[in-house]
Amino acid sequence: MLARAAHLDHVCRAANQSHGSGARCELRNLEVRGASDHLDDDATTRALAAQCRLTDRRESWVVDGTLIPTRDHRRAARSKNYRWSCNAQILIRRHDLRITATTPGGPGNRNDSVHYRGSSIAVLCKQHGRVLADGGYRGISELVTPAFRGNPILRDRVWRRHRRRRARVEHAIARLKNWRILRDHRRRGGHLADTLQAVAFPQSPPR
Repeated sequence: MLARAAHLDHVCRAANQSHGSGARCELRNLEVRGASDHLDDDATTRALAAQCRLTDRRESWVVDGTLIPTRDHRRAARSKNYRWSCNAQILIRRHDLRITATTPGGPGNRNDSVHYRGSSIAVLCKQHGRVLADGGYRGISELVTPAFRGNPILRDRVWRRHRRRRARVEHAIARLKNWRILRDHRRRGGHLADTLQAVAFPQSPPR
């Protein structure tokens, strides 16, 4: 604020001087620099506000895994979709389906919890603290998962509410699968992370 006030004072002094060609040029340069600084400040403010909204603990997130059919059999494995696939972890903001992070995992024949542990998404979930997940993430303390009675899930009123809230991530994944490259990934398996990010983040609603 003090820097902007000093800049405005300098502009005013230049405007009160003689209006020769040099003074007009200096005034124009000052105005351009001031406008660019104002735009930079606005962009910084918007970025900080978006980051605050993204990390707001009052907004719940949802995490889930999905299988991406991959032609590169060195990275993929035959999975429950009867195709050679890789597992990808998707983390979204629940109320607007904003994709917060993606992590391409390894072979698709391993459980979601295996791919989740040790990933960058796990770090984000530990910091956030309000992340919903399905029963496949059972035993992970930082995630809100359904309650179990022995081996089966306890299908009570709390479970039905949890299921409705968690279903938002399925909508986000379905939106991603509109892209053919995520229904049949023909690139090398090592490029799956770049492909997933290129598709995921432009598809997210604006913040």
